[in-house]
Amino acid sequence: MNPPSQGWDWFDTDRSSVEAQPSNEAGEAELATVFARCFVSADGRQVLGHLRRLTIEKALGPQASEALMRYAEGQRQLVLYVEALVAKGAGGPHNRKRET
Repeated sequence: MNPPSQGWDWFDTDRSSVEAQPSNEAGEAELATVFARCFVSADGRQVLGHLRRLTIEKALGPQASEALMRYAEGQRQLVLYVEALVAKGAGGPHNRKRET
């Protein structure tokens, strides 16, 4: 067993096995479908609306610390991610593949 890392040593660890995994489009499409089933109902839309008001539509004042701004941005990104999955799973504009 390796001793626990000190300081920033963990940052230099080999992550090639994690990064080398190919994306699974079928799994991502299924996940989007599951998110859509959860959130396209009236109750689901109400929940997403509530999360949007708590995060995306919330303005931080000038006294907000950098840590608070980073925390809020993480929450906003999560809500936007859920909304994108719902749109993709419901056949919305995010579901269309881009022509290359």
